[in-house]
Amino acid sequence: MERFDAIIIGAGAAGMFCSALAGQAGRRVLLIDNGKKPGRKILMSGGGRCNFTNLYVEPGAYLSQNPHFCKSALARFTQWDFIDLVNKHGIAWHEKTLGQLFCDDSAQQIVDMLVDECEKGNVAFRLRSEVLSVAKDDTGFTLELNGMTVGCEKLVIATGGLSMPGLGASPFGYKIAEQFGSTCCRPVRVWCHSLCINRCSRSYRCWRAWRCLP
Repeated sequence: MERFDAIIIGAGAAGMFCSALAGQAGRRVLLIDNGKKPGRKILMSGGGRCNFTNLYVEPGAYLSQNPHFCKSALARFTQWDFIDLVNKHGIAWHEKTLGQLFCDDSAQQIVDMLVDECEKGNVAFRLRSEVLSVAKDDTGFTLELNGMTVGCEKLVIATGGLSMPGLGASPFGYKIAEQFGSTCCRPVRVWCHSLCINRCSRSYRCWRAWRCLP
């Protein structure tokens, strides 16, 4: 069985960025995804131009049972750090309303940037791979894939939510969270919120959004 320092499941934006940082820090990393290519949802974001960050990222913009959960992460790597990375890769961008930043050209540039950062960290990719089971042991974790068994000391689940199953979205992350005793919030249909915003005044958007939920 081949072992890694870390295995990341999910080759989206979070999974690739996590893999790149771990690899560049000297860790032996395996990145697993069930799709043919990494970053497929990124290509659809921002109307195909990827709204890759916001100038006004701050803790107050995040919702959680623990309102302080994101402070350390945002302090250690800010939106300006990511903008510097985008500039380093020569990606032209522009600001739209409310501080939203988009690529001038294509979201593919962000995917290429993240893949390049992973390659700099010697991250091993295993695409078109389904994780059949995850087990914890004294040395870390053992994963059964379709075609091989791998092990690691650290495991990161970056599979995202249930949106867009046609792009590989699945309840895998929720199942693993429940398997290891984590509490999951009930998923809601966020698209309903967008439909409501178009019909409601700002003063009671939240109420109308709540009314749309199943």
